Parts: sequence; structure tokens; C-alpha cells
Amino acid sequence: MDLTPNLEAIGLARRINLVLEALLSSDLRLKVLVVSANRLGLMMMAMRLKVRRLLVGAMTTEAEALTYLMTGLPGLLICSDRLDAGDSYSMVRQARQLVPDIRIMMFLEESNPDVAKAVRSNVDAIIFAGDIGDLSQPVSRGFLAIANRQTYLSATAKLLLKQQSPGNPINTIKLTGRQDEILSLLLNGDT
Repeated sequence: MDLTPNLEAIGLARRINLVLEALLSSDLRLKVLVVSANRLGLMMMAMRLKVRRLLVGAMTTEAEALTYLMTGLPGLLICSDRLDAGDSYSMVRQARQLVPDIRIMMFLEESNPDVAKAVRSNVDAIIFAGDIGDLSQPVSRGFLAIANRQTYLSATAKLLLKQQSPGNPINTIKLTGRQDEILSLLLNGDT
């Protein structure tokens, strides 16, 4: 897949500032725990967090993550559906019990991800890994939803959810056409 046309949209400092402002102005405890089998993804996420003290841990297994959840009390858990050991869905459910006000963003990396299971596990933002870099800016939208205590599913995650449970619609917050247009303008740096 050629991502070249999307490079400008991916790296805009204004969008990053908008998302950071939203997170900082929310009631979210800005301590982040990152859990994934994707070591490169873990390193990239750690490098993106400019203030190192915000990152309380980066690990690859459920057991390690649960230890950090009890001691670091993060406000945000960023994880994937793929771990080196353990089950991410179980980890998410236990995270909700250990830290009731935690917010969770999950990246679906499996070849056939179970979006309905992520929704049932009470994940706040669900992003299909293939949607990263999409012009609709799913990662930024996911963080904005988390900052506003809303839920978010990326475009592909929504499609997969409809395919996996066609007779069982799951409520998500829907934006009007105008609200979506304004959000897109803001994410592109317009005032």
C-alpha cells in the first residue's frame, strides 16, 4: 500500500496539538500504559510521547500489563488485540476492574479481528490497524473521542462489526454530517 499521498496528513503538528489540548483539558489522568506484541509499535508510541513521565509502561504480555495497572494507575491503556502471552480482551476487562476510570484504545492487528468482542469488552476506541494513515484520521478521532468520554470505531472496524453481528447493532455515538465536517476541518488545522 502506497501511503505517500497521506504523509502530509499524518504528520501535521496542528492536529497533534489539537488532540493533546483535548486530552489535557479532559478529566483523563495522563499516565499511559502501552501493551502490544508489536515491539516496533511499542517503541514508536514511546517515542511519540514527548513527556517520558506520561508513559508508565510498555510491555508485551497480559501479566506484565496487569502488574503495571495495579501500581502505575494509568488513565489511558493503549493496546492491540495481539499480545506475546495472555489475552488482550481479558486484560481490558481486568483493567476496568482495577482502574474503573481508565480509558482504552485498542488497535486491531489480527488478520480476522473480533470487533464485537472488543466492543463487549468495553473498549472506548477501536481502530483497525489497516486504517492507520487513512485520511479520515482514525487515531486522532479515537483520542478525541476518549478525551470527550465517547466511543469511536474506525471505518473498517465499523464494517467488520456489521459483518460479524448483522442482527445485533451496537450503539456508537454518531456525528451529524455537519459535525463530521467541522471535526475534519479542525483536524486539518482550520479554526
